[in-house]
Amino acid sequence: MVVSYYGLSCLKLQSGDAVIVADPFGKGAEFPAPRFEARVVFFTDPEAKKDISIAGEPRVFAIPGEYEAGDVSFVGFNAGSATPFLVEWEGIKSLFLGTLADVEIADTIIDFAGTVDILYLVPTGAPSALQKIVANIDPRIIVPLMGPEVKKSAFDSFIKELGEKPEKLDKLAIKKKGLPAEGQRVIILERA
Repeated sequence: MVVSYYGLSCLKLQSGDAVIVADPFGKGAEFPAPRFEARVVFFTDPEAKKDISIAGEPRVFAIPGEYEAGDVSFVGFNAGSATPFLVEWEGIKSLFLGTLADVEIADTIIDFAGTVDILYLVPTGAPSALQKIVANIDPRIIVPLMGPEVKKSAFDSFIKELGEKPEKLDKLAIKKKGLPAEGQRVIILERA
């Protein structure tokens, strides 16, 4: 699986010809809208504009529920103003928290999800709550995203608090057997 970052909280996950997109944005955002074809699109913000520029006829998920699309399973969780998604693909469990910063809701998700391999989150909210969420999830890889409501200083502070030296990558290419056996990696993806 290859993960590319398109700005804000938009990610493209690709394996072969299959493409999944998290939190795409349309025209009018601070970055050019992503333009490629996808099988599935999901939104961690149920209020997000759905005027996306993704080609093809993707299935769109933005509300809580359990879904499948081919060999990929999705679970959207009810978290009030957010819909975090757990995505299982190629044996890798990825959790997309979006802007969720509620420890109790995150703990409920963890109880359901079990082990999470990769955590994607926009670091909003109280730093102590975010640290507790990350510690409770204990993912092998953490990918913080620079959402529109995040100040650069808060983003940098969150990275520092994680205690791991971040790796800056253009893309994250990962397979189940390539996940760290111990410890955590913090990955900062450069915008594609």
